[in-house]
Amino acid sequence: MGGRGNASEVIKTVNLIKARSEWSAYFVNFKFPYSFYGPDKYKSLLDNVGLTVNYVRLLKKYMVHKGKEGLKGWFKTTWFPYTNKVPENLRNLFIDEIINKYIAKHPLDDNGFTHVEMVRLEILAERL
Repeated sequence: MGGRGNASEVIKTVNLIKARSEWSAYFVNFKFPYSFYGPDKYKSLLDNVGLTVNYVRLLKKYMVHKGKEGLKGWFKTTWFPYTNKVPENLRNLFIDEIINKYIAKHPLDDNGFTHVEMVRLEILAERL
């Protein structure tokens, strides 16, 4: 699952775009819908439900997409708490602004792929 720092560059990019005057009205009182906790928080949660924790750790990995369209497809299917706030007739424009801004800062590699740094939270716990 996502851990502390997950997709932080995507989140920063979305926050920049949604703060722009043409989008900000759609995000009044918007609350970030995901919880990306670190090992200490999850260890505490696991302890509280009676699980014995073997380990909880954060792992960095990269999500790779084929070009702008691949990144856009992932964004459409994963970040719907943001995209659903925008009227349907404006969603593609909103998403394009996010994707273009992200790619401007994180260009495609030599093979035309985008890379998004993800942070996964890996847990091994058991009930004894």
